Amino acid sequence: MALDITTARGAMTGARYIDSLRDGRDVWLDGKRVDDVPSHPAFSGMVNELARIYDLQHTEKHRDTMTFVSDETGNRCSVSWLLPRSLEDLKKKRRNSEVWTAESWGQLGRSPDVLAPYIISLYKSRERLSAVKHPHCDFGENIVNYHRYCMENDLFLTHALGDPQVDRSEQPQNEQRAKREEDLALHVVEETPEGIIIAGGKQLATAAPISNETYSSLSATFANRADPRFILAFSIPTNSKGMKILCREPVSVWNGSYGHPLGVPYDEQDSMLFFDNVLVPWDRVFMLYESGPLLRDFAAGINFTEWANLCRIHERMKLMTAVATMIAEAIGVLEYREVAAKVGEMTMYTQMWHHAMEGVEHGAHMGEGGVMALGSMAGMNIYFAQTSARMVQLLREVSGSGLIMQPSENDLANPELRPYLDRYMRGKSVDAEYKSRLYRLAHDLAVSSSGMRQEVYEYWHGGDPNRNRINLLRGYDQSDIRARIEELVSRPLPHGESGV
Repeated sequence: MALDITTARGAMTGARYIDSLRDGRDVWLDGKRVDDVPSHPAFSGMVNELARIYDLQHTEKHRDTMTFVSDETGNRCSVSWLLPRSLEDLKKKRRNSEVWTAESWGQLGRSPDVLAPYIISLYKSRERLSAVKHPHCDFGENIVNYHRYCMENDLFLTHALGDPQVDRSEQPQNEQRAKREEDLALHVVEETPEGIIIAGGKQLATAAPISNETYSSLSATFANRADPRFILAFSIPTNSKGMKILCREPVSVWNGSYGHPLGVPYDEQDSMLFFDNVLVPWDRVFMLYESGPLLRDFAAGINFTEWANLCRIHERMKLMTAVATMIAEAIGVLEYREVAAKVGEMTMYTQMWHHAMEGVEHGAHMGEGGVMALGSMAGMNIYFAQTSARMVQLLREVSGSGLIMQPSENDLANPELRPYLDRYMRGKSVDAEYKSRLYRLAHDLAVSSSGMRQEVYEYWHGGDPNRNRINLLRGYDQSDIRARIEELVSRPLPHGESGV
């Protein structure tokens, strides 16, 4: 039985996670099939880091923060999968997310802690899902069972929401699109007694080659389809027969000993998924042919429904601000008025995000389906898409040309070169090692291919910023202030004396 939990072992361990990736998944990189994902240089840094953090769940220091005891099985399960029923549960989930994000420096937009809120969001909507009837299954019951299965096994999910970027003039976000959709996007080919057969492509599945399961649904941009065959939501094992994973160029593989403290251990990988007549069993289908029950989750900003991304973004902001401060100190410019103002601007963004987090926690309430929800986060995804790019630019301006030229670890270890480095590449009261390594960290945030990939990711992570701004405007209640303005301009305005 696909969703049986009799052998579930609760919170993931590092060794169990690594072993789970050796399941025959069809992963491709640079024209070659990857035989062993955990040991491949493009993936091993990230896999080993996740394994390390998984093991923290079982340490005395973090066990009670990162896990809870399942009422059904007695397993210790990850707090990422906890259904919050009280304010204290929400606080516990915040503490768990803070551990995940601090341990990974806020770099992982698709950590195991991030996708659990997607499934929990569907769990909250289970009655709406069940209201859509299908003779083969109950969609709401499926999501309840699937959440239980993920929780008891502590599975790592990726998601794939977007359509292939082929001819967007013919795709559903274009109001002039053709009535018939081209069969490039993921769609139902046929129904069988075992499940649905699907075919098509999906992008962009971050962490797909290193995940346990792939959740696929619609993005807000592509939700309104001309053909109901393209409306589906489901989750399948990442090694499902007929699903190919094509990886982008890694940002974790480098020549030489130049430091990449973020790129090497935290390259999540982003992938295209190709579905070639893949079977999705009926008990793994969460919606079919009707988008209505899914659209409400889009309106809520599904990427920002729980603490995982809020905490991650705060950690990333703190990291960029601290690195900028330390570099300014290391080269003796922090007291310069213009430099201090730039770092102060970064501090402002970081503090504003913290205040917003406190605000959404203060607005916590009992939500749909008997599950606690944080307060409104309207606009926060847009705010970060804008401020992240600004903070990267400020880091570049504070750091100056040192971002481009710093010695490698081999340079630092070379006795012939070292005297020159100590004389010409040290900083203010800091040696060449400290300064160069600090600058390499800044380089990975603001200059390297890893840093640039991260910034593109942050811009699109909350969805299309332009669409989000439009939706924010359309949903913003201005009725009270508009009525007052209309009343003000309905009569002559105060004015000066005529002829004066």
